[in-house]
Amino acid sequence: MPKRKRTAPINSQTKMGLLSRLRTIEGHVRGILRMVEADAYCPEVLTQAMAVQRAIDRFSFELLEHHLETCFVEVVQGEDQQDRERALRELLDIFQSSARLKTERHPRVAAGKNGSRSCRHASQAGQPELAARPAEGR
Repeated sequence: MPKRKRTAPINSQTKMGLLSRLRTIEGHVRGILRMVEADAYCPEVLTQAMAVQRAIDRFSFELLEHHLETCFVEVVQGEDQQDRERALRELLDIFQSSARLKTERHPRVAAGKNGSRSCRHASQAGQPELAARPAEGR
């Protein structure tokens, strides 16, 4: 088991803000789950999913800001060269992971009959189908 790293406790105001943000995200995700269960229109679900992603990004930024202002500064100002190198490597790993997530190739949209793409749910039954676009060499 890896050695537990030294951490600075999160002050109560910051902690309350982070927990509040997480509870909001949790509720929003439950709402998206209900939308998918109800066969909501994909663009509406995607809009909500992107709102959750922005909320997660804000949470991550606030937590990173706390870490940089407390734990990271404490280690960098310390005497132990190995601790300083470890703290820097942790930050670099976080940013490398984030960059990888943003640049990974996403699966292509599955083409329907004749190479066309469309989005149609049971909730759209009886509505005219959107004009399908050709697959354009994919």
